[in-house]
Amino acid sequence: MQTEEYGSRLYGFDQPLERERIALIGEVFDPYTRRRITDLGLLPGRRCLDVGAGPGTVAAWLADQAGPDGEVIALDRDTSLLNEAAHSGVQIWHADVHTATDDELPKPGFDLVHARLTLCHLPQRQEVLSRLVSWLAPGGHLIVSDVINTMAAASPQPAVRTLTQAYDHALLTTLDSDLNYARAYPAPLIDAGLTDVDMAADVPLVRGNSPTARFWELTFTAMRTEIIATGLIDGAGFDAAIAHLTAPRTHELGYTLVSAWGRAA
Repeated sequence: MQTEEYGSRLYGFDQPLERERIALIGEVFDPYTRRRITDLGLLPGRRCLDVGAGPGTVAAWLADQAGPDGEVIALDRDTSLLNEAAHSGVQIWHADVHTATDDELPKPGFDLVHARLTLCHLPQRQEVLSRLVSWLAPGGHLIVSDVINTMAAASPQPAVRTLTQAYDHALLTTLDSDLNYARAYPAPLIDAGLTDVDMAADVPLVRGNSPTARFWELTFTAMRTEIIATGLIDGAGFDAAIAHLTAPRTHELGYTLVSAWGRAA
């Protein structure tokens, strides 16, 4: 199993089109993230941490919500995109949440800790989740979100169903990413000691020529060789699936974003 610094060979920011793919994460998933965080009742003046902040769009929005009296930290192991998306009031913190020592990480005591599309890609998921919980102030909220593959069952196109199954398998064997992890939500948060635990599911639609379709086209294409190497789909099947997902008349369910949250005692 190859577990290089996560995705550097396949999804590193120096890879062609990767910056476009990362930017699309915000376009596709930010509306759902903002809705779920808003429902938690985030108020001005709060201290917030965005883990695995990616393009920094969530951190920038949190800074707007927290206002001048709040504090927002965006943490990622690669902060090059965060520097491009720097927002007034956002502190950029370079660290790997999995391997960094406590001295290399922000001080605990956050009113909100958010991590999207992060835990499913880390090998020691429950340990990292426990670490996120330990950073909460009393009464603070943790919200985590990861995708699960609903396209494998929901797509009317056999090639798309096969492609997504092959992609999930390739991710697991190549990068140790588990897109089934969120199926266990919200139990991991309960096990970590949080209270008032709840969850929700949001399904971005894949429409031809939409940001969602483009995001999945880039995501799958970056791993084309590894996906075909699974033996679950051949090159013709891969191309047929991509052609369907990007066709102007396509309208179907995408991967589901499962969000779970809880409060520190």
